[in-house]
Amino acid sequence: MMRVLFTGGSSFTGAWFARALARAGCSVLLLGRREDPARDPEERERLAALVPHLRRIDGVPFGCEAMLRVIEQEPPFDLLCLHGATVGDHRAPGFDALAAATADTHGLDRVLDLLAARGLRAVLHTGSLFEADEGAGEKPLRPFSPYGLAKTLTWQVVRFACERRSLTLGKFVIGHPFGPYQKPGLCRSLLEAWLAGQPAVLRQPRLLRDHLPVELLAEAYARFAVSLVSARGTVRLVPTCYAEPLQVFAERLAREMQPRLGRPCRFIAADPPEPSSEPRIRFGLDPASVLVPGFDYEGAWDRLAAWAIERYGNARAMHGATRSTGAAVRA
Repeated sequence: MMRVLFTGGSSFTGAWFARALARAGCSVLLLGRREDPARDPEERERLAALVPHLRRIDGVPFGCEAMLRVIEQEPPFDLLCLHGATVGDHRAPGFDALAAATADTHGLDRVLDLLAARGLRAVLHTGSLFEADEGAGEKPLRPFSPYGLAKTLTWQVVRFACERRSLTLGKFVIGHPFGPYQKPGLCRSLLEAWLAGQPAVLRQPRLLRDHLPVELLAEAYARFAVSLVSARGTVRLVPTCYAEPLQVFAERLAREMQPRLGRPCRFIAADPPEPSSEPRIRFGLDPASVLVPGFDYEGAWDRLAAWAIERYGNARAMHGATRSTGAAVRA
């Protein structure tokens, strides 16, 4: 059984990724930065729903002495998954990119040396389309924000550290995942408005982004992770699914949700759009339909609707959502 040490497992994508690894037959140990993640109700809900049976040790910031002790006391790990990142208000112009990158790579050399001495076979780093030089789109492929810059810097430090040790390194780059237990964002704001009986407002309908069902993304991640331990060098995967303008994605979401929610799913596209400093176009490279053939898209839509109804809905929405019955996410 492949043993995985996983950071960032309480985040939206982290919990789904850890769940997919466990379902793929891996033994996963989650390391959390905070002493008590249960203080965040959304985090508590996500952990309870997606990874209730996985071992988790909290209060272990990356690279600290406590993390080194965990590595020394545990049986050897085959794979280190670097999914945790300093996020905060990632859209704020005052986000400190250098401080974030420093925190996310603190003690990296000691961690890698200790793991490698005990038989580590590969490292898997999670990247983002918010970074510089990732995916496809308008050139130059600049970072979206100071957070994107922090992710870019973190990747360069991780790559340097792994390559100088001849460690196999994978980079899994994510776009805009959506699904049950998602964090605030476009998809969640649309669902919340629709279940409140209101039209949603799309402020920047012309931006082209790459949305991916989180269950599909997690399955691709797990398959990539398992393949890494027999790979060599540096390998990159940048999944793509619904690469389209935000207005087109909102129309897609409305088509799928209206029969499931039993509500009109309307939105208003701002015209003219609100100004944005972000790149107009950014999307992934590797078709997710090829990475995970046979994925159950209908079931994923069902589970998204069921979660939204449970979180934001009422009796009227529940009555209309006949297709969502029994579609709850199960660990």
